[in-house]
Amino acid sequence: MDREDRQLSLVERWELDIESYKKGASVLTSTPQCEECKFHIKKNALHCDKFCKESKPKFVMFPSKECPEFVHKNPLIIKIENQFDEMVYSGILGFCIGDALGVPVEFTSREERKTDPIEEMRGYGTYHQHFGTWSDDTSLLLCLMDCINESYNLKRLSEKFIKFYLEAYLTPNGEVFDIGVSTRESIEKMIKGIEPEDCGGCTEMDNGNGSLMRVLPLAYYVKSFSSEKRKETIEQVSSLTHSHKRSKLACIFYVEFLIGLINKKSKIDAYSTAVDFVKNYCFIDYEKEFINFEKILNGKIIGVEEKEIKSTGYVIDTLEASIWSFFKGNDYKEVVLTSINLGGDTDTIAAIAGGLAGVYYGLESIPIPWKECLARNKEICKIIDDFIKTVSI
Repeated sequence: MDREDRQLSLVERWELDIESYKKGASVLTSTPQCEECKFHIKKNALHCDKFCKESKPKFVMFPSKECPEFVHKNPLIIKIENQFDEMVYSGILGFCIGDALGVPVEFTSREERKTDPIEEMRGYGTYHQHFGTWSDDTSLLLCLMDCINESYNLKRLSEKFIKFYLEAYLTPNGEVFDIGVSTRESIEKMIKGIEPEDCGGCTEMDNGNGSLMRVLPLAYYVKSFSSEKRKETIEQVSSLTHSHKRSKLACIFYVEFLIGLINKKSKIDAYSTAVDFVKNYCFIDYEKEFINFEKILNGKIIGVEEKEIKSTGYVIDTLEASIWSFFKGNDYKEVVLTSINLGGDTDTIAAIAGGLAGVYYGLESIPIPWKECLARNKEICKIIDDFIKTVSI
């Protein structure tokens, strides 16, 4: 059978993603972050108020790492009225920033990360994007929030996805520079008029992490729903791009884990609550999938060694790596850096782990420079403010 006539394997899809971005730009742009820094001296590329007596270091002049002296000239001010609002902000921003931290080194190996571990926000790299740039993970998450703000339904959500794909809606820099194969194929079906819930891939080879990466907002939206309605809503949202039971169950587990954290449970208690939910409410529909979630459902994933963690775009690998990183770290920064330094699908794993860590450790745990340099951060905060009003009703 010819390659064109058969279903691509998950490995082949992953390799296609990698190859498609190896052709990207490799030339670094001089001092782009300086223009946003309050210490910047206009028309003087060599010096600033922090480097007056000597030229800026090479990593500042030709940036790949964030300057330790960087302070944004337009600081981000977030007004929090109550604990729930803070949890929404910390979860969403924790996700977005994890995504942005992982973008420059996506597809790099674990060996590369061992020799050059990520310890700060970087720019350029895999996609040659500016500091703080997020991927389609955040774009599609924001599409879901935008849809919920306007009144959730699948048709409206599919229209948001199409707008993202065709018009670069809710992208950091007005272009779609990153989109998974399965997600693209599903959105193209939506464009053709196929019913949204029938667009997601439903074979075993369609279990990338493309729906898991965008469902975090549902934790705030469905937290007060009945168990059956929570499950049904999560399944619907996943099905737009990933309709196989494995992907849907991964989304259910992640959202339930988040709900436990939102309810102020400890890490292990929130985790146990998610396990119980899956066993009690998903057994009939998903029993055959439980074997694929064995290390998650029996809790062994928490204590395994790093060598047992895979950090690919396969939905099980992504969920396991995110959970492992969350339990491995002791604060937000440690969680997301642990996840990124696994290599592989760094942006998605760091985003998913960052969402958990953001909710659990709170907004103040996220380093200020990371919040400051996040692309379109003020617009993201406006969407969050509207979302808070919607889910608090």
